[in-house]
Amino acid sequence: MSSEILQDKDFHFYPVRKPKFEFSENGTSKHWMDGSAYKTHILNTWTLFFPDGERFFIRSIQKFLPNIKDPRVLRNAKAFMGQEAQHAGEHKKTWKILEDQGFKIKTFTDFVNSFFVNFVEKMMSAKSCLAATAGAEHYTSLVATIGLQIKALDQAESEMKRLWEWHAAEEIEHKSAAYDVFLDISGNYFRRMITFLGVTIVFWAATFIGAEILLWQEGLTFKWKTRKDAFRFIFIDEKVFFHALGAFFRYFRPNFHPEQEDNLELSRTIFESPEHRYYKEIA
Repeated sequence: MSSEILQDKDFHFYPVRKPKFEFSENGTSKHWMDGSAYKTHILNTWTLFFPDGERFFIRSIQKFLPNIKDPRVLRNAKAFMGQEAQHAGEHKKTWKILEDQGFKIKTFTDFVNSFFVNFVEKMMSAKSCLAATAGAEHYTSLVATIGLQIKALDQAESEMKRLWEWHAAEEIEHKSAAYDVFLDISGNYFRRMITFLGVTIVFWAATFIGAEILLWQEGLTFKWKTRKDAFRFIFIDEKVFFHALGAFFRYFRPNFHPEQEDNLELSRTIFESPEHRYYKEIA
């Protein structure tokens, strides 16, 4: 399946939404996800590296907008950029909560920004950055699917639940956008797989190292509950290890396409719910 042979029925188009979340330190506890420090800090870590990561995604796509041949791909690329800009802005609002709770996050966020701007974009070609974006979106769609399928966010505090449900639903919604741009511009299998290996290392290393940094700051690194929650998150409840392993090998198929992942109904269910139905559509 490639962008050249996708039929109109295989394309789904989506809007850019403007949500309104009300975050406050007093309204958010330190362990807002199921009362678990480990699960909370996994999500907190994504909150810390998503804004700069998503700006990198936007830049990687933006460079190729004039070169996209398929108008359907162009339409979704622009919507993808709009959604990612909203994600970056809303997640960055929660950084102050972490700082007010006593977490030292500036070194980590500065490193993430420098990593994308001063390393990835200077060391890699524009097409490789585009391929990396497509690969990263495969993982963000994966974790969104896991979370929504098992209703993990039902255990989160209300405003964080809304933030992450909205974000997860849009990650599923635009899962094909960057991949279709890559197919339209290049589609080189070797480039896709080499960059995906790098994305795999960076995404999961940043996730687990970031969580351990936050746990260390709380003095919870060696607590029995922390390690038990980590084991359950990786192998039992969310089964992240097994889902990630399956996703890794699926991406290696030469004919892989994100639309082969049957998860769009999860996104639709979120946006049909009363908590999310009211968002203003801005594009």
